[in-house]
Parts: sequence; structure tokens; C-alpha cells
Amino acid sequence: MKRFFLSFCLSAAFLSCRKTGFQGPYEETRFLMDTAVRIAVYDAGLSREEAASAVHRAFGRMSVLESRVSAQADSSEMARLSRHSGEEACPVSDTVLVILRTALEVSERSGGAFDVTIGPVQDLWGFYTDHPQKPDSTDIAAVLDKVDYRMIQVGDGRVRLTRPGMKIDPGGIAKGYVVDAGVQSLMDSGVRAGIVDGGGDLRIFGSHPVNRQWRIGVRHPRPDENSLFGVLSLDGCAVATSGDYERFFMHGRMRCHHILDPQTGYPANGCISVTVTADLAMQADAYATAVFVLGPEKGMQLLESHPGLEGLILYEKEGRVLCRVSSGMRKAFSRL
Repeated sequence: MKRFFLSFCLSAAFLSCRKTGFQGPYEETRFLMDTAVRIAVYDAGLSREEAASAVHRAFGRMSVLESRVSAQADSSEMARLSRHSGEEACPVSDTVLVILRTALEVSERSGGAFDVTIGPVQDLWGFYTDHPQKPDSTDIAAVLDKVDYRMIQVGDGRVRLTRPGMKIDPGGIAKGYVVDAGVQSLMDSGVRAGIVDGGGDLRIFGSHPVNRQWRIGVRHPRPDENSLFGVLSLDGCAVATSGDYERFFMHGRMRCHHILDPQTGYPANGCISVTVTADLAMQADAYATAVFVLGPEKGMQLLESHPGLEGLILYEKEGRVLCRVSSGMRKAFSRL
């Protein structure tokens, strides 16, 4: 019998360090974007009530944006774009414009390894349902001509999907955008240091009150799901992890996971986990997917060719988990 595993563990777990007498952080966890989202405020200059208010406003802002960009909500702007594929351009909000323009930029830089038009193929696999399954190869071939980021036309306030049957799947970038919006809301409320962790997509800002740098644990993808592969010591930045253990099911001995190669319509098989750091969570989110699809060699070339991006690539060879670390991340990474 096929089994479907949905991991609610955080792909990049936050490691908090406290000294005796340090009171904090103020934190809350809510369910957004199909995952547990945690916001923690580290700011001794704020009262508990002020911190709680800032976190409440941040969650409110993130919830509003989720309703606009979720591909699973029929009322969202992304869903409306897909329903009108092949028709006239649709008016969209600045939120959708920013997400799609960034998506197209990452698609161009990665040679199409990242592609938000993967929606028709994702639907065949059913990873967002309770019963995912391996589709027939003829069904995949029949929809691949609807997957091509170059068929998205973005103008002033309007977007058009040029071919009927196209569908936007913003899952590899929209969550990062929402995380960024949560951070911006906190900073607008006067918070000087904190973290917004969206389960694999997180952003830290300000200085940790004890260590100054933040310690981010990278989960080991095999085989003990509770262990860590290593730790990153970072200043304020965004971190995103894409792994083949997040949404997957087994088809015989084949691990079928949700990170699909837009060129083939099948799960990318070169990597098992990719962690990327960038200035924005939206960028880290999209590039983590692109690097995963490209594989260890080409993925590392992509990271090294773009200033501001760093990454850790985990892959399997002869039953062993190996890693490649970008040049700018080597000092920050400690393997456990």
C-alpha cells in the first residue's frame, strides 16, 4: 500500500540559546500556508504587551496575503489567473506582480529549473490532496506543453497566461514572500530583532540578544528525521530549505516527492536537500527549488554565479549523504 508522509517538522529548525536571567523571546505559533508558522520577538526594549501586539499585526498581515496568493484557495488572485488562462490579461495586485516578476527572474537565471507554471503537472501527482499518486506517463506528456514560464505576460497591473490550461503554482515562492511581509510588519511595529519561521522558509533580523549571530539547524534528510546535519551561524538574512522528505510517498522503491522537474514532469532526483540563504525569503525560497532541480553540480554553479546567494546541497551517493557548500557559506556552516 502506498503511504503519504507530510512532515510537519521544520526543515531549518531554530536553535535558541539563553542565559540565566534572559526573559524572552515572546513567541506565537499559528497554522498558515499549510504549515506551522512561528514568530518570535527578541527585543528587551518592548513590553510583553507591545511584543504581543506586533506579533498579532504580523500574523494578520500574513493571513491577508495568504488569501491572495494561495493556489489552493479558489478566491485567490493566483487561482483566478489560472481560471482565465488563454484569455485576456487579468488585473492583479502589486503583491502578485512582485511575486511573478521575481519568479520570472529566477526562472531565467536557472534556465527554467524553477517554473511557477508547473501547476498542471502538480495536479496530476496530487501532492496537495490526501491521495497523491504516480500519474501515467502519457498524462504527464499531455500537459507538459502548458508548463513554460515564458508563456506568462506581465504588464502594468495585469498578467496573462497565454495558453489555455495553464496553472500557476506559487508554492515555491509565495511562502517566502509572506514570510518577508511578516518581518516587515514586525519592523514597522518597532521590533529590532526577531524571527519569522514558516516551516522551511524563515527570516531572521537584528542581533540575537545572547550570541549576536543566529544559529540555524539544518535537518538531516536521512534517516533519523529528528537529527540535524549541521548548524549555520548567521547574521540577519533569509534561509529556505527544499527537501525530498517534506511531501512524498513511496511507489515501490521510488521516492515520489513534490519538487518536480519542469522539463520532465517527474520528481527531480539529483539532490535530497538544499538550503539557501539570501536577503529575502522570497529569493531563498525560489532558488532553493531551482538548485534542487538542477542537481549538485549545476545547482552549485548557479549559487556561485549570483552574489548574495549561498547554499548547502545534500545528495546521496552509494548510500552515503554527501554535501557541497558554497564558498561564502563555508565559515558559517558547522557539520554535526
